[in-house]
Amino acid sequence: MAITRGGSGRRTLAYSVTVDTAVTNTMVTDVTGRAGGIYGLEVITGGGAVFLRFYDALVPVAGTTVPVMTFMVPASSTFSTIIPEGIGFTNSISYCATKHDSNPSENTAPDATCTIYLTTS
Repeated sequence: MAITRGGSGRRTLAYSVTVDTAVTNTMVTDVTGRAGGIYGLEVITGGGAVFLRFYDALVPVAGTTVPVMTFMVPASSTFSTIIPEGIGFTNSISYCATKHDSNPSENTAPDATCTIYLTTS
C-alpha cells in the first residue's frame, strides 16, 4: 500500500502489512524479501505468554542467530506498538515465537499459537 503524506515536500512511503495467524517456534524467514524496517506490530496471544523474537537474517537459526529484539506478550492479551522512525533490518526480517526467553538457545513452542500484524517497509 502506498501512503502519501502531506505538508511541505510530499513524499510517498510504501508499507505492507503481514498477517500471520499461526505463529509458533517455527522460524518465518525473509518476510520482506529484502532489507526493510518494522513500523508497527500487533500481537494477539491465546493460552500462554509468548516471546516474539525478530532476526536480521535471511535464514536465522534459533539458538544460534541472536535476535535483534524480543517482545514479551502475556497470556490472553494484545500487545500493540507503533515505531514512527522504524527499526531497520539490513538483511531481511525473520521471526519466531517461543515459550521462554531465559536462554538464547531456547526454542520451546509457546502453549498456544498467536496472531501478529506486522507493518513493514
